[in-house]
Amino acid sequence: MNMAHDNLNPWLRSALLMVLGSGLLLILGGCLIYQDIKERHQHLAERELLLVNRLQLQNLRTWRESRLADAQTLMGDVPFSRIVAQWRLAAASDLANEPALRALIEGRLRLLREQAGYDAVHLVDAEGAFLLTPEGGGPGRLPPEESAALRRALAQAQPATVEPRLNPVFAFPFFSLLTPIYFDDEPIAAIWMAVDVRASLYPLLEKWPSASLTAESTLVMREGDQTRVLSPLRDLPAAAPNLRIPLTRGDDPMVQAVTGMRGLFYARDYRDQAVIAMASSMTGSPWYLVSKIDTREALTSRWRELLRIAAPIAAGLLCVWLVLACVQHKAWRRERDLKRLLELQVRRDPLTGVANRLALEERLREDWHRAMRHDQPLSVLMIDVDDFKRYNDHYGHVTGDQCLQRVAETISSVAVRATDLVARYGGEEFMVLLPETGPDQARALAQAICAAVSEAALEHPFAHGRRVTVSIGVASMTRRPAPNTHFEQARKDLLERADAALYAAKHAGKNRVEMG
Repeated sequence: MNMAHDNLNPWLRSALLMVLGSGLLLILGGCLIYQDIKERHQHLAERELLLVNRLQLQNLRTWRESRLADAQTLMGDVPFSRIVAQWRLAAASDLANEPALRALIEGRLRLLREQAGYDAVHLVDAEGAFLLTPEGGGPGRLPPEESAALRRALAQAQPATVEPRLNPVFAFPFFSLLTPIYFDDEPIAAIWMAVDVRASLYPLLEKWPSASLTAESTLVMREGDQTRVLSPLRDLPAAAPNLRIPLTRGDDPMVQAVTGMRGLFYARDYRDQAVIAMASSMTGSPWYLVSKIDTREALTSRWRELLRIAAPIAAGLLCVWLVLACVQHKAWRRERDLKRLLELQVRRDPLTGVANRLALEERLREDWHRAMRHDQPLSVLMIDVDDFKRYNDHYGHVTGDQCLQRVAETISSVAVRATDLVARYGGEEFMVLLPETGPDQARALAQAICAAVSEAALEHPFAHGRRVTVSIGVASMTRRPAPNTHFEQARKDLLERADAALYAAKHAGKNRVEMG
């Protein structure tokens, strides 16, 4: 018995050592695999931050550049400057042509407000006193910040901006543009344009391609020895855009962004939470974009049970290989879905869900070249909602947005071919691109859209028939252009004819179709 026991002990010890060694190797392998998975999750979180930050930065840049382009266009409008100068002279001298000149200026101010999306447009003198609004004149002066911006604009002969802020002059946070008006190289007036950033700027920061609970993007700028937050924060929605953070809070990613940090980095945010952040600056503006997500959420791994594996080595190794395959597949699917979602967002109008102008331009170029190669017709419908400004003013922007969504749905329900493209062209204008479609087919489809919108019976108290209607201009390319014709030239001709036809439909009584 003692001999048997002595003979068994070495085998038992060897078996225990083998089991122990195998277990240690499995635990070590599990730890290494867990670390690898954790790093992959971290890489995916960082990549998501990078892609989202770039997309949002491009959207913000486009938004700001479009506002500055409005101001530059207005500043370079010599006929408008001449009318303002003549009106000021007529008003000072009590001339008979003063009302007509005033009406022209008020019409231009209304155009800025209705088509360019500004919530307030004022003509002011060089001292900042109000001269005219789209509804006429009235007493008042620019707020102090806008007065300072006006002095800068006049001194530099360039439009000046006032960054988003809260001020008692409006009940909403707004962004201002001051555009000087010159005549014979002398400043005669300026245009103050203010836009509600809640409706146009903030939504650009709210779209996130994943169901994250902590991810958010914030717009900030430096103001002396402080960082001013220009957009709402998830946990402090009412604080922006007047919230200020001292630069002494050096661990905050928003402070780090305005003090020179760029790219991906780790920090602690205003909630004292560890975050992964991405900071970018917008060239030509004082804005910085900070996108972040909590480190705890970004790096959470499902595979902690690997540290507690007690199964046999063979089963454990099989599980590890299955886990690795699953993680690789999920990573690939997540990256594929993220790319697909980002591509979709870039080319879709966020309000109506139809294609946006970028998608329209891309498809128009493709369909034009295809029509050139195969000698096929190509038609476009330019659609405008009749009297939409009065509808919007009567019911409000929320109901106005719902009206545009219903109109877009109705148009899409008529233009149902796989090759047809319904796009929002801007404001209350839509466009339908119809490849392989001649003038007669295009006219028939346009009349069907007119009838469908009217039959939708959306109440409009100021329109003929007391319902929402649309006017449509149709233009077609029915024969192959000259060999040396460029796409841009053909595109311009096609859209100008459609626009002229739409203009004719409006003046012919609306709720009709005209051919261009």
